[in-house]
Amino acid sequence: MTDAEAGPAALDERILGAGTNARFALLLVLLVASSGSMLLPVLFSLNDGNFTACNLAAGVDIEHAAELGSNRRMTGQALAYLPCVARYDPPLPWWQILIGPAVVLVVAAVTMNLLPRWKQRAGRCVRLDLIDDTGAIAARVGELAAGRVDQVPALFVAPAALSRSGAVFGTNRRPRLRLNAGLVACRDTHPRVFDAVVLHELGHVANRDLTVTYSTVALWRTFLALVVCPDVLWSSWTGAHVIAARGAPVAAGVSRYLILPAVTAVVMSVVRADVLRSRELHADLTARRWGAPLEHVWAAMPAMPVRGGRRALRWADAAADLVRAHPRWEVRRDALADPAPLFAVSALLMFLIGVTATLTNYHLLGHFTPHMAMMSGWLTQAVGAVPAAVVSASTVLLLWRAVARAAVLGLRAPTGLRSGLWLGSGLVVGSLLNGQSTGDLWLPRGWWALALVVAAAAGFTCWTTQCARLAAASWPGRSLRLPLALCLIAGWLILATWFVWWDFYGAMFANGAWFETAGIRQGIVHWFPGTGAVHPDTTAVMAQTLPVLRDAVRQPLAPVAVVSAWVVPLVLWAAGQAVRARGRLGAHGRADMDRLSDGAATLGWRVPPLRRAVGAALGGGALAVLGVGAVQAWLHALHAGADQRGGLYAFSYAIWSLAAIVLGSAAAAAIATTAPTFRLPAALIASGIATLLGLGGAVALISTDGCLRPLAVLNDSCAWRPAWRQLQGGETFHLLVHGALLLAPVTALLVTALATLARHSPRAAPPRLDSGPAGRRPTAASAFGYGTCAVALATATLLTVSDTHFQLLTPAKGITPATQAAFQQMQGLPVLPVSTEMRWRQVHAWYRLGGRYLLEHALADTNAMVTVLRPAVHDNRLNVTADLTARMRPLCADLRNVASWEPYYFQVPDPAAQNSWHQFGVIALSTGQRCTQAVDRADTKAFISPVTDLLTAAKSALGASNRVKAIINDPQDPVFTGPPVQPPQPRL
Repeated sequence: MTDAEAGPAALDERILGAGTNARFALLLVLLVASSGSMLLPVLFSLNDGNFTACNLAAGVDIEHAAELGSNRRMTGQALAYLPCVARYDPPLPWWQILIGPAVVLVVAAVTMNLLPRWKQRAGRCVRLDLIDDTGAIAARVGELAAGRVDQVPALFVAPAALSRSGAVFGTNRRPRLRLNAGLVACRDTHPRVFDAVVLHELGHVANRDLTVTYSTVALWRTFLALVVCPDVLWSSWTGAHVIAARGAPVAAGVSRYLILPAVTAVVMSVVRADVLRSRELHADLTARRWGAPLEHVWAAMPAMPVRGGRRALRWADAAADLVRAHPRWEVRRDALADPAPLFAVSALLMFLIGVTATLTNYHLLGHFTPHMAMMSGWLTQAVGAVPAAVVSASTVLLLWRAVARAAVLGLRAPTGLRSGLWLGSGLVVGSLLNGQSTGDLWLPRGWWALALVVAAAAGFTCWTTQCARLAAASWPGRSLRLPLALCLIAGWLILATWFVWWDFYGAMFANGAWFETAGIRQGIVHWFPGTGAVHPDTTAVMAQTLPVLRDAVRQPLAPVAVVSAWVVPLVLWAAGQAVRARGRLGAHGRADMDRLSDGAATLGWRVPPLRRAVGAALGGGALAVLGVGAVQAWLHALHAGADQRGGLYAFSYAIWSLAAIVLGSAAAAAIATTAPTFRLPAALIASGIATLLGLGGAVALISTDGCLRPLAVLNDSCAWRPAWRQLQGGETFHLLVHGALLLAPVTALLVTALATLARHSPRAAPPRLDSGPAGRRPTAASAFGYGTCAVALATATLLTVSDTHFQLLTPAKGITPATQAAFQQMQGLPVLPVSTEMRWRQVHAWYRLGGRYLLEHALADTNAMVTVLRPAVHDNRLNVTADLTARMRPLCADLRNVASWEPYYFQVPDPAAQNSWHQFGVIALSTGQRCTQAVDRADTKAFISPVTDLLTAAKSALGASNRVKAIINDPQDPVFTGPPVQPPQPRL
C-alpha cells in the first residue's frame, strides 16, 4: 500500500463555498423588503385618499375584502375600478414607498460605523500599545498573522474581561482584535491557548466575514427599532379599533398583521444565529489548518449540561440553541474531527429558507401593490427573481456541498426528497402567515394548491441533488464551478417563474378560486374566433385545464426555465461522456475550494451511457411525430368544409397535436426511468429531447399541410405556410409550443415519481468505484447532446424575445372591454350576500360616485323627449316633421352616450336595480344609433320605431332610479343635493 492510500479521505470544509453569504443575502433581502412593506400601512393611513368608496361602488363586501368574491367584483369591473381609485385614492409616489427601506439602510449604515467605536469605547477597551511596553504581545500577534491574513488587525485589550478569549470586529478593510485581560495574562503561562484563540479570531479575518456579519447586526438592530416595534404598536392600535367596529369576521386578517412582524423577526433571528454559528465553525477549521491546537483548548471548556426529565426543559434548551450565536463547545470539538455540521442539510434550515423566501416575496410584492396596474410582465418577473436568486443560492449550495461530501467520503448521497418536503412546508407556512392563500380566513379553501407547492419544492431539490451527483460523477478531478454555476442559474430561472405564477395564480387557487365551466367554454369560443367546431367536443375537459395552462405559459421566463430544467443535466451528462476520468480517490487526496480532488485518481458514481437516454428520446420523438400525423389523418377523415377550418377546428388540431407530443415525451421518460441510476435526469433529458423532436415534426407537418392529401387538415393545396401563421388565431401556436415545452419536465417528474414508488428505492446508493483507463472518449451521443442543448436554448430564447411586446404591456393597458367581458363571462361577477346595511352602503357609494350623474342624465333626456314629442302627437299618432327630427337628434345621441357607460361603469350592487339599468343600456345603445341614422336619412318611417324603443328604455332607467332611491330611503341624504359627480373616464 502506498502512502497515498494510508488514511481516510479528507474533505476541505470550504469546498464549493461555505454558503453563509447566500444565507446572509437572504436575510438582508427579507429585512430590507419587510422594512418597506411594514411601513406602508402607516403611510396609507396618513394619505388623504380613500379607496373604500370605490370598493363599495364595485359591490365589494369591505368586511371581507380579501375574499374571492370581492376580488372578482373588483377585477371584473377593472375598467371602472382603476379610474375610480386613481381619482379618489391615487397611489403613493415611489419616493414615499421606498422611504422605508432607504431610512433603514441609512440608519443601519450609521449604526455599523458606530458599532466599532462603541466596542472600543473608553472604559471597556484600551489600545494594546498603551499597556504593552515591551510590544511582545503585538509582535506575537504579528507573527501569527504573517502570511495568513492580508492586514494585521488593530489590537485592543478589555481590562475588565477575565476570560481567556477575544473578539474580532470592524470591517474587512479595517479589522480590530480585542483581547480579553485573561487571554493576555496567559500569554506566558499558556502560550498554546493564546495562539489558538488568536488564530481563531484571525480565521474570521481570513474568511472575510466581518463586513457581512456586522452589517447584518446593524441592520437587525435597526429593523427591530425602526420597523418591528412601530409596526406592532400601530397594528395593535388600529387592529383593536377594526375588530371593535366589525367584530369576528375580520379577526383573522387583523391578527395576521400582528403576527407577521413577530414571525418575521423570529425567522430572521433563527437564520441569523445559524449563519453566525457556521461562521464560528469555519473560523475554527481555518485556525486548525494553520496548526492551532484547538482540540486541547476547547477540551478545557465546560460542556453544557443536558437537562433531562421534563420535556419542556429539553424543548427550552433546543429553542435556546436555535438563537445561540456561538455553537456549544462539544459541537465545536466534534467539528474539528469531522466538519459534518457544515455540510448538513438540516430540516429546520430548509424550512426556514422556505418561510423566508415566501415572506420576502410577499413583502417585495407589497411595495408594488399601489402601482400594480402599471406592473408589466417583465417587472413582476423582476420582483419574483429577487427571492428566487437568494433561495436558489442557499438551497443549491447546501445540497451540492452535501453531495460533494458524500462523493469524497463514499457516503450515501441525499436524494433531496426530505429537504424538498421541508422546503415546501416552509413555503406553505409562509403563505399561510402572509395571507396570500387564505385571504381573511385562517385556513385556505384549496388545499390541493398547497400540496402542489410541497411537490414543486421536492421536485426542485431532487433535481438539484441529481445535478450535483452528475457533476460529481462526470466532472471528477476538475473544477466544479461551471456545473455549479449552471445549476444555480437554472434553479434561479425555475424559482423565479414559480414565484410569479404563485403570486398571481397559485395563491388564487389556494384561496378557492376556480373557473366556471360554462364561462370557460364560452371563453374558449372567444379566444379562438372563427368558423369551425372542436372535434370531438371536449370543451368541458378543456375548461378545467386550458386556463391553467394558458396562465402558466404566459410567464416571461417560462420557456427558458422549463428548457433549462433538462438542458443542464444533459450538459453535465454529455461532458462526462466526452471526458471520463476513472480511478480511486487517494487516501490523502483533499478537495480544494472548487474541486472534488486534486490528484489523478478520482471517485464517482457510475453514470450509464448517454445513449440510453438519447435512444429513449428518439423513440419518444418518433412516437410524437407519428401521433401528430395520426391526428391529421383523423381530422382529415371528418371532411370539414373549407369554410369550417378555423376557430375551434384549428384549435382542436393544435390541442390534439399537443396531446400527441406529451404522450411521446411521457413514453420517452418511462423508457429512460428503467436505468438503474440517475433516473430523474434521464427522464428529463428523454422527455425534453422527445418534445423538441415532436415540436419540430409538428411544425413541419403543419407548415406543409395540404401537400400530403391523406393528412390535409387546414388546406387543400400544397404550399409552404408557416405553422405560426396557420395557427395564429387565438394564440393557438403559442399555446402549442409553450405548452409542450412546459409539460415536458412536468411529465418527466410525474413519470419518475411513479417509477420510484413502484421500485421502492428512496435512497441514493453510495459511490461505487469505477475502473478502467482514463482518457478522452468523445461519443456521438455527446455531440448530439451538445447540439440539442444549443437548439433548445435558441428556441427558448426566440420564444422569450417574441413575447417581449406582450410582456411589456401593463394590466391597465391590457384591460379592454373585450377582456373584461371575457373575464365576467368566465369567472362570473357574483352578487355577494351582504347585510342590509352593507347593501345600503354599496348602493349609496355607486350613486354618489357616478350613478346619480348617469341616471339623472338619462331621465333628463327622457323628459326632454317627452316635451318635444307631446305636441306632435295627434289622435295617438306621431306627426313626424323635419323640425321634430332635428330637435330629437341630439336627445337620441345623448341617450346613446349615457347608455354607452353601462358596460364600463360599475354594475349596480342591487340585482333588481342592475337588471333595470342593464335593460336601459342594451336598448338605448342600439336604438339611439338607429334614431340618429333615421334622422340623417330623413326616413320618417324608420324614425318612429327607435323613438318608441327609447321610451321603453327610459322606463327601465326610471325603474333603476326608483329602486336606488328606495334603498337609500332618505330624501334628505346629502347624496341628493348639489350637482351630481361625473364618473371617472373608463380605461378604453
